Formats: sequence, structure tokens, C-alpha cells
Amino acid sequence: MKRHFAIGLIFCLMSVCVAANATAAGIAKSRLVAERDAQAAGLTRAWFAQATLDRDREEVTSATLQDGVVFITTNGGVLQAIDAENGTTLWTVNVGREYLTAPAINSKIVAVLCGTRLVVYDRFSGKFLDETEVFGQPSAAPVATEREVYVPVYSQRLYAYPVKRRETERPEAQKTLEAMLEATKDAKMAEEMKAELEADYAANGTKQYLLAPLSEARPHQCPTLGVAAAAPILGAQSYGVDRVIWTTDQGWLMIGELQRDAVNNPLQLLYKLQATPQVAYLNESRYGNRFLAPRDDVSCAPFYVPQDLSAQNMALEPARRKGGLAIVGVNSGSVFAINDANGKVRWTYLTQSPVSERVSAFKDFSAKQGLVYDVYVPVDSGDFFALDLKTGLENWRAAGVKRLISASATRLYVFDQLDRLAVLDRANGARLKTVTLAPTKFQIFNRETDRVYLVSADGLIQCLRETQQEKPLSHRDETCADVAARLAKAIETGSEDVAPSAPASAPNAVENAPAVDVDEADAATEEVVEDDPFADDSDADAEEEAAEDDPFADDSDAETAEDDPFADEEASDDEDPFGGDDEIF
Repeated sequence: MKRHFAIGLIFCLMSVCVAANATAAGIAKSRLVAERDAQAAGLTRAWFAQATLDRDREEVTSATLQDGVVFITTNGGVLQAIDAENGTTLWTVNVGREYLTAPAINSKIVAVLCGTRLVVYDRFSGKFLDETEVFGQPSAAPVATEREVYVPVYSQRLYAYPVKRRETERPEAQKTLEAMLEATKDAKMAEEMKAELEADYAANGTKQYLLAPLSEARPHQCPTLGVAAAAPILGAQSYGVDRVIWTTDQGWLMIGELQRDAVNNPLQLLYKLQATPQVAYLNESRYGNRFLAPRDDVSCAPFYVPQDLSAQNMALEPARRKGGLAIVGVNSGSVFAINDANGKVRWTYLTQSPVSERVSAFKDFSAKQGLVYDVYVPVDSGDFFALDLKTGLENWRAAGVKRLISASATRLYVFDQLDRLAVLDRANGARLKTVTLAPTKFQIFNRETDRVYLVSADGLIQCLRETQQEKPLSHRDETCADVAARLAKAIETGSEDVAPSAPASAPNAVENAPAVDVDEADAATEEVVEDDPFADDSDADAEEEAAEDDPFADDSDAETAEDDPFADEEASDDEDPFGGDDEIF
């Protein structure tokens, strides 16, 4: 009897386990977007994967996409890199048990903040390279150029930590070795030291991004005029100069510049801009009021649209280089487009509702000529605006949208106010389809391709693509970071080859719409200067002909001074919103 009872008990336990596993599998399957729902919206599931974490005790804290890799961090201290095209895990590291920020990535390294530690890994292998203590408590995620990692802290400072390649220090290391060999009487020890150094360089010198110790050099710093709650963004970059743009909890939009060849204080504030709300809304009409509030709040990070990514423009001195547009929304219901070369406001758009989500811009592949961008603005009321980058005028508006996730040649993929995936027509904003989703914690903002990435709190990652778009559609031919990396490589290797990489191919979804070539846009004739949103500000003739249409033109004219919410810093004390702040510099 006891034997039969034991066998029965074991059978029951096995049945319960099988049922539990089946239930878990069913729950996991139910959290995926149903294939028929995806196909009804013209989509298909490219892949799905599970992040490395303990699903009972841990969850995802950030999910970002950078240069074809999805980076996931968890509250268990895990940093994971996943191929964005096939879902394959590239590497996984355990950084530490303290809070992890979203990582900062350049062409060779990944830098992440773990508490007050700045930890650096090799981008391709996940190999630990170095770490150092940050001077203060980080207030937001870092951002990395090819030669620095920028970290904002709560003490209202922005630190730039130099990331120096050790392989460039080989001559100095060789001299040190020779001096040591001369002072060493033990020939066998000297040979072992030399062999060890040579083996290290042979194995790692040309493959790994070896760092000079971060703790040896004190980082550069500049004031932030408030706490930067959102990660800084990068403006124009070159081998010798970086532009960094950030917003603060005091309503400031700051543009800083790092000049690497400067003798004293290489990192300085270039422009400090603070918007004073000038508009109150009465019965849906727009009524000007210069004394609505003493300052405006900025809740979202700015978005940067570069102007000229050619090596010729990047090699110019900062004062002569063409600037790009930093686009930012504020809580009083305005969107500003600011030229980072001169700090002037090109245009302002009034949304009648606070803007707390990120504003974005994507290339228009249907444009017949020139480099044309569309600006997309989601506001807290649910309205969604499409603007012309050149003029700031409204093209169309849609309703019920929370944030923009991704864009293809003809469609926009947004997250609506009911937490569903919605598909909009890029031409007119009409809603084409709506897909119901299981709860997702992150909808990764994808400014690189047309893929849609969804991440749940427990680490389920899904990638959706358009059914006919097997290869990803690239929105960027080349970024500022790409140019800076290429110039850095050419200078450090002594190469004269600074030609840009080949542009992306034309999208399958648009017929007779060739891909936009940055070099072709730069070489456009005078006949299309008026249609070019990136007209040269330094050319007096072009400025006279296209002053009204050029989004990068100088708006310092006296006729527009009264309407400019970012008053000139050289204005009188009565009109200067920055009065009394000069002593901090």
C-alpha cells in the first residue's frame, strides 16, 4: 500500500510540474505580439529573446539601441549586448549590485555608471578595461565621444573623462622599457619583461581598446546651471572639438564645447539659453503674454539634427563650421529649434500643451532633392504634430499618441495613450492600424532603422519589422560620431583617407526615391539653395537669398529680438534673462 501511495504521489507531483511549465510557456507565448495581429498591420516578428536576469527578483532598468546593438541593464547589475538584427547575445557582464544607468557607447567602448563608479568595457567582447570613481553622484546617464565620456552629477557639474588609447602610448612605453632594461642587471628578467610587453601588444594592441588609467588624469569640468536629469546629447564633433548639449531642472538649455588643444579649462559653456514663456491660451486662441512665468521648465532631452557631416566641414575651426539644430520642447507648450553654432533660435512652434516626451526628426525619403527632415512632436495632451524642419510650420497633426518609437519610409510607429502600438501614415498622419500589446516597460526609440523594439520588465525583447523590408532601412548615412571616429583613426594612423562611408541603399517601400547622399546634398547647385534646410550661414550671398528659409540662419536681427524667448546675452540688464548669472563663470 505504501509503495502504491508513493508512486501515486510522485505521479501527482510530476503532473503539477508539467502543468506549471506548460502554464509558464503559455504565459510567455501570450506576451508576444500575435503573428496574425502583426501581419494585419503589415508587420512580422523578426526575432524575440530573453534578457539575462532572475525573473522573480530582477527587472530591466534601461534598454537602448546604439549602432545596431541593443543594450540592456537590470537592477541586478547585469549589462547585456544583443545583436539588433537577429537577437543573438553578444556578451553579458555583471557590473555590480548598485544602480546601473543606460550605457554610453562609441566605436570601441561601452561606459556605464554603477553607483558612483564609471566602468568601461570593450564594445565587441565585453572585456573589462578600466573603472574610476566619479566626482559626485551621477544625475543621469553618460554620453561618449571617441575620446571622452561625459558624466553629469547632482553637484551641478558636467565632467569629461578622457578615454585615451594605450596603443598610442607605445613609444613612451618603449622608452620606459629601455630605461628599465638598462638599469636591470638580470638579463633573463629583462628579456622576460620585453617578451611580455611585446606579447601584450601583439595580442591586444591592435584588437582591444586598451585604456590609459582613468584615475591618472583629473577630468575636465564645467557648470551645468542646475541638475541635468536627462542624458546629454552630442552636437557637432571633430577630432579636436566636441559640442555637448543638455537641459537642466532650472529650465536651461546649455551648449558646451570641449577644445582638446586648449591650455586652460578645455571644457567651457558656449551658450546658456533659458526660455521665458510668452504665450497664454484663451479659448484655443494664442495670446502673447511676456510675464506668464519667470522661467520655463524642460522635461525632455533635446534632439540634434546635424547640418554638414563632411570631413571638410568637421575640419574647420568651430567659429567657421556649419552648425546643426538642437530641437527641444518645454512645459509651457513650445518647441524651439536652436542653431548650436551661434546659439540663435531659428523657429518656435506652439503646441498648446506641455512637451515632456522627446522630439525627433527623420529624413524624408520621398523628397525629390536635397536633404529634407520631418520633425515629430508628441505632447502630453495626446496630440502629435509633424513639422517642417526648414520653417517650423505644421504639416499635419494626429490624436491619441504618447510617443514615437520608429519610422520607415512611409510609416510612423507610435505608442498611443492606451498603451497600444499604432501605425500612422507619414504623409498625412492617418492611423492605419492599431495592435494591442502585452505590458511593455520600454519601447526603444529607434532613430537608426525602421525596426520596432519592445522590452518587458522581465526581460522579454521583441523585434518587429515590415513584412517586405527584410533588410533594415537606414535613416542615417553617417553620424557626427562616425565622422569623428573616422578622423581620429586617420590622424592617429597617419592615413590621408577621410572619405565618408558609402550611403545606405534606397528603401524598398519607396519607388523611384533614391537614397539621400550627404556629399551630393553638400554639392547642390545654387538653384536648390532655397530648398536646402542646411544652407551655409557663412556665405553672405546665400544668406541674403535664403534668410527666411534657412533653419540655420542667424536670427539675431533686431526685428525679431522682441519675439525671441532666448534673449541675447549681450542685451541690457532690463532685457537680459541671464542677468546676475555672469559671476558663476
